[in-house]
Amino acid sequence: MSTPRYASLGTLRQYLSAGGALGTTDNALLTNCLVRAERQIDDYTRRVFVAEPGTSYYGWAEAERARGKALWLDRDLYRLQALYNGDGGTIPVGSVWTEPRNEGPPYRILRLMSGYAWTWSTDRDVIVVGTWGYSLTPPASIVQATVRLAAHLYRQKDVGVTDVAGFEAGGEVTYAGGMPRDVMWLLSPFRSRTGGMW
Repeated sequence: MSTPRYASLGTLRQYLSAGGALGTTDNALLTNCLVRAERQIDDYTRRVFVAEPGTSYYGWAEAERARGKALWLDRDLYRLQALYNGDGGTIPVGSVWTEPRNEGPPYRILRLMSGYAWTWSTDRDVIVVGTWGYSLTPPASIVQATVRLAAHLYRQKDVGVTDVAGFEAGGEVTYAGGMPRDVMWLLSPFRSRTGGMW
């Protein structure tokens, strides 16, 4: 089972137990709901909110990502660590601007300074080494959205085929299918159209 990255089991348990005590027998299910909520948030926003080290490769077929000195990335870059051109040469990190300069990280564009140009080869890739993701720790709104969505997923275990828990005459509770609107509202400022380019 994966480990939750955006919110802790303790935070989710505290949220769910506000109306009464919550036993420990559901910890595995709660953890699974947290992981599922994180994946849904990543899919919905087209972002990852805990940056991790990694490498991206851009081959000659992706040369259209380069516009003049700028290379548009396919995901959020938190920190650039190394850059290799398509001819195998190293481009010093100090010779690259990460953009947007006044708003990042995350960064979406690498712009070369005047002494360098992108080169493309059928045998070599432009290689970007760095820490990839929106931030090192998830913003507070992402933590809240994760807890809220995980709680929603957990409560769905008590819902029948009609999205109703309980029975009508007794004042049933309805849990809508899909992502709750308040979660989408929390996520809307973070949503990327392309996974990092815009």
